[in-house]
Amino acid sequence: MENGASASTGPLTATPDEGDEAPVDGRTARAQRTREAIVEACVALVETGDVRPTAPRIAEQAGVSVRSVFQHFDDLETLFAMVAERAVTGLAGLVTPVDAELPLDERIGQFVAQRAELLEALTPIRRAADVHAPFSPAIRERLQLGHDFFRAELSRVFARELDALPAARRPPVLDLLDVTTTWATWDVLRTLAHRDRDEAAAVVALGLRAALEGPG
Repeated sequence: MENGASASTGPLTATPDEGDEAPVDGRTARAQRTREAIVEACVALVETGDVRPTAPRIAEQAGVSVRSVFQHFDDLETLFAMVAERAVTGLAGLVTPVDAELPLDERIGQFVAQRAELLEALTPIRRAADVHAPFSPAIRERLQLGHDFFRAELSRVFARELDALPAARRPPVLDLLDVTTTWATWDVLRTLAHRDRDEAAAVVALGLRAALEGPG
């Protein structure tokens, strides 16, 4: 009796090994590839200076129909939020923690070199984000998170100098460091002041030093 029961019900009650994963069917795989292609197409357009790509341009770049774009994304703002997240993730590799125990000159040099590379790479997506942020809470949230991360890095890298200041001066000095190293300042230097990358980096370094070595 026991053997008969196991023979007839075994295929219905058997469970996969713990390490097994349910196979992805062809339709799901195609949908994932299409969604990825749409995001990559939007990233590519933004990186070439198209700060507000339309659905037809995105579809053409991705090699899909306009209908497919809206099948995978409720609206373009949802897509742009994902593009912003993808861009930030892609730039994460440019961030290497600066040793806070190094002499000030070395810390400023390493910090500015890294921040210049990051801000330069960030420029296309930031310009696009500024266009869409007023209409997208998701993009505004990502901009805030990015700003908070950058500010925290300043606090960490220059903690020695900030801690040496009178308590009342620490917040405004940190604000000054923050403003000096933001993308908005970088864009003014590169776009309106017509400074090349090295010249802009030199101005940022000068601003950091002036803020940190100013009157106590």
